[in-house]
Amino acid sequence: MTGTTSPSRADRMHAFLARFGRAPTAIVTAPEPLWTGDGAEARRLASGLLRFAGALVEAPGKSPWDVEPPTAAWSEALHGFDWLDDFAAADPETRSALRLWLFDWIGRCGGGAGPGWRPDLTGRRLSRWIAHAPLILSGAGPARSRAFFRALGRQTRFLARRWRAAPAGLPRFRAAAGLVHAGLALEGAEGKTLALGAAALGREAARSVWQDGGIAARNPEALAEIFAILVWAARSLEEAGRAPAPEHAAALPRLAAALRALRLGDGRLARFHGGGGGDPERIDRALSASGIRPAAPVRETMGFHRLGSARTTILFDAAAAGESAAAHASLFCFEMSVGRRPLVVNCGPGARFGEEWRRAARATAAHSGLSVDETSSARLSGAAGRLTRPGHVSAVREEDESGVWLVAEHDGWLGSHGLVHHRRLWLSADGTDFRGEDRVDATGPGPREIFDVAAGQEGRGSVPFTIRFHLHPEAEAGLFLAGSAARLRLGPEIWVMRASGGALSIEESVWLDEARAAPRATKQVVVRAAAKDYRGAVKWTFRRAEGEGPEARAAAEADA
Repeated sequence: MTGTTSPSRADRMHAFLARFGRAPTAIVTAPEPLWTGDGAEARRLASGLLRFAGALVEAPGKSPWDVEPPTAAWSEALHGFDWLDDFAAADPETRSALRLWLFDWIGRCGGGAGPGWRPDLTGRRLSRWIAHAPLILSGAGPARSRAFFRALGRQTRFLARRWRAAPAGLPRFRAAAGLVHAGLALEGAEGKTLALGAAALGREAARSVWQDGGIAARNPEALAEIFAILVWAARSLEEAGRAPAPEHAAALPRLAAALRALRLGDGRLARFHGGGGGDPERIDRALSASGIRPAAPVRETMGFHRLGSARTTILFDAAAAGESAAAHASLFCFEMSVGRRPLVVNCGPGARFGEEWRRAARATAAHSGLSVDETSSARLSGAAGRLTRPGHVSAVREEDESGVWLVAEHDGWLGSHGLVHHRRLWLSADGTDFRGEDRVDATGPGPREIFDVAAGQEGRGSVPFTIRFHLHPEAEAGLFLAGSAARLRLGPEIWVMRASGGALSIEESVWLDEARAAPRATKQVVVRAAAKDYRGAVKWTFRRAEGEGPEARAAAEADA
């Protein structure tokens, strides 16, 4: 099996033990779903076009449980039952077809067998089953209704035993939220189960959500999912006349502020540390449902600095890699949007496309930043694939009437090449002028000895470094002025990128989007230079070209 959701041995044991217990007999209240599904997507699923987590399998006339999963994410999405949102938006005929999928799952896996019995997936599945229970049971008949309630009871008992075994962060939030929804909805579960789930969400919020609203994984998309889970659980509790745990309620404003700070101009999230851009409509819906109004703009959160002037937004990774084994070597890399259009991006998360892509996407070269000698600012270590951390990282920002400055340095290449990386950024107050300077230097006897060894390889006498600016697929790029500048068309606007201190070129790149079936070709502007005599420096600029006419001005006004 290419993709798997295989439970652990302990999960399987507790899934078996969860068979024993009294089944609930009624739904006391079904929490209102947070998301609105897509009836057209439901019809495609019923026709056999099984698209989950960006991967498509064509299986007309087959049960999805008989299909070989192409990826683990595809299997998780299927067994997590998020597609029930689309089921709820479908016409009666389509709902009838998809309802059979659920009862087929109960027949195959509902007793505790088969894949999908992990705490996080069980919580995810249980929340969706309960939210859509009235439609699931409509016309199901007595036998299927009894099977449905038996399966709900087994999953609730399993979660009560195993929610703590879910990895900290998003998986544990999903497991605890399943207990909350079961405790609210199932007759007889209002006491112990609800108290267990509500307390679990409170404890995990206190443990996992930082004071600035960040999380240890430093994955903006995971942060958005955690926020949505906590908003949905809080709203469900309040609709039932109950209050979330104080730690749960206190985490929501911090998460909302961080989430707003990590969005680019198109409403999507900066794609760092294994996270994709997310769905802007889902993010908007979660923020709206929270009732938390925007406060003062957040300039720094979860190790990211937000530089925003007029229509230009830049998100800069200014902290060492997070604790997650999915963390990327993206230190001092950035993404940039102008109005609602992304311009400079990272390649994105690669796990969806296989192990080779996953590893490649973690490298510094897959981000818009500097790499030394084609090595990353952090290296993989250990069987878990965690990244080493630079010993020193600092970032300081200043603002005045001219714009915002950011001055940062780290020593990620000190041990391998003797070099410290310094990056200075400046964004003008009107958002039309973005400048940067990248400098690497070796200072002191020890670092210079390391530099000499690195520079002496193959007799080259220097250490090469590369600065990459990956472009969004919608941005058009070409060299002009005898190759000394790059002309970037972003919709009706033209931006000009120049560099001094290195050779500028335009090369192939990829855009890794988990909503697409395959990597998408795009371009990158590349500046290649070398450190000699213990130092090297490159200056570069992005400036919006003037005089593009009324079309550009109208677009700017529409985006503002």
